[in-house]
Amino acid sequence: MSDLEELERARGNSEFVVTAASGSLGSLQNCEARAASNEMCTFLVMNISSLQLIPVNIIAYRGQYGSVNPAAVIAPAIVATFFSTVVAVIYCKVMGKESRM
Repeated sequence: MSDLEELERARGNSEFVVTAASGSLGSLQNCEARAASNEMCTFLVMNISSLQLIPVNIIAYRGQYGSVNPAAVIAPAIVATFFSTVVAVIYCKVMGKESRM
């Protein structure tokens, strides 16, 4: 997020430019609310979509409780996270276009 904030500052976005009155961005003094950029929102949504290739915790729980095939959840987990990531990308693209209009 801090790198994306630097990018917005380099672009000249007034919400991310540090002024003498607002103090440094890293300090807790003079905190001001700023809107997140489209890139920041995309980064957050991609993290929330939980792309996970191997669900290690679920396999471990299934193994603990005596499952015959604890790794049987790998394929459904990959399919579910694939679709959640696709929906996240589509959502970010649609919302990014709406904010530009």
